[in-house]
Amino acid sequence: NSRIWARISDTQSTPRVLDNGSIGSTNPSFANALNQIGVSEVHQALSNSKNEKLQTVYEFNCACEVSTLENTLRNFPGVIAEIERAPEYKTLYVPNDYNAVFSTNYALDLIKAPQAWNQTQSNAGIIVGISDENLNPYHEELAGKITYYDYHNTLPAEHGTAVAIIAAGKTDNQVGVSSIGFNSSIAFYEMDFNQLLLATYAGIDVINVSWFSGCSFSQFEQDVIDEVYANGTFIVAAAGNGTTCGDPSALAYPASYNHVFSVTSIGEHDNHEENIGDPHTTHQHNSRVDLAAPGYKVNISDSPVNYTVASGSSYAAPFVTGTVALMLSVNPCIDNDEIEQILKASSVNIDALNPAYAGSIGVGRLNANAAVSMAIATQGNMDVVAIVNNACTEG
Repeated sequence: NSRIWARISDTQSTPRVLDNGSIGSTNPSFANALNQIGVSEVHQALSNSKNEKLQTVYEFNCACEVSTLENTLRNFPGVIAEIERAPEYKTLYVPNDYNAVFSTNYALDLIKAPQAWNQTQSNAGIIVGISDENLNPYHEELAGKITYYDYHNTLPAEHGTAVAIIAAGKTDNQVGVSSIGFNSSIAFYEMDFNQLLLATYAGIDVINVSWFSGCSFSQFEQDVIDEVYANGTFIVAAAGNGTTCGDPSALAYPASYNHVFSVTSIGEHDNHEENIGDPHTTHQHNSRVDLAAPGYKVNISDSPVNYTVASGSSYAAPFVTGTVALMLSVNPCIDNDEIEQILKASSVNIDALNPAYAGSIGVGRLNANAAVSMAIATQGNMDVVAIVNNACTEG
């Protein structure tokens, strides 16, 4: 099926699905045209938005070629104002080395997680948002950690489970793996731009987006990101897995949008090439990448009692997301701009180790310990007179 997002300028003509499955509208010509090409579903794409423009964006699903759907909509300029591609919503999961035995955890060592935990282990009041396909809320590393989850979700749970555990799974519980976000809680949202809006208006301060929506810019999607960011939610996204848009230097979205913190992968030796010396084994590198974090052969668990090693920028991003949770636990009043500045200023420059990718793998590699230290220091510099019910009041 083909899918298109379009903004309806004449709300009186807004189409709807009738009880018999056909499309109806107060504009009969518009409804007939949609029925003739096989449009089967029309729904408000961004119902959680408080932006008047985005509230008029609808998704059209059709058993036809995307060009046919697009051309049909363009034939009604009095009804349709803007037309864009719909998001593809694909995860960035590339697993390997299943059933490996964990003898080390280079990722947490490299980003200095133990040193960060000496400063803070976060707390259950710090909630990490995870937007993904699904997760298993009964996993031994997640049970009791979830503050929000839609039990009607029937999508595969492996990818989201692994991402959530890296960000803020149970730690110091003698089971499985340690997680950078330690005692932070998790709110789980589906892999959907409308769900990002739901999360931000639920008060989520940081959300992880380890998925892909397309290889070209969408103004509708950028508008959603802008709304989420302006409402105070820091967005961390996986940059892409090298082949995501056919070329490792290509821009992949949503990671490449303004106000999204894009994270690519490095390995145990700060290597951007997973197999050092082989440029065909890199994840995404481009001008929109903000930071690098461990994403090659990292320890994960994607289902109960199954602990493996896997690669993917999907796994690099939650190391940053969990670090932001630690930062917020010591300084809940830092805003999005300050979070970005601290993550970048505290990072370790690895350009000399990756000269072919200098300028395209972000300003450096994540250093969680230094980021937490800077968040504490920033608190001392802020003119804050009170924190009431998790809300910061500046004097």
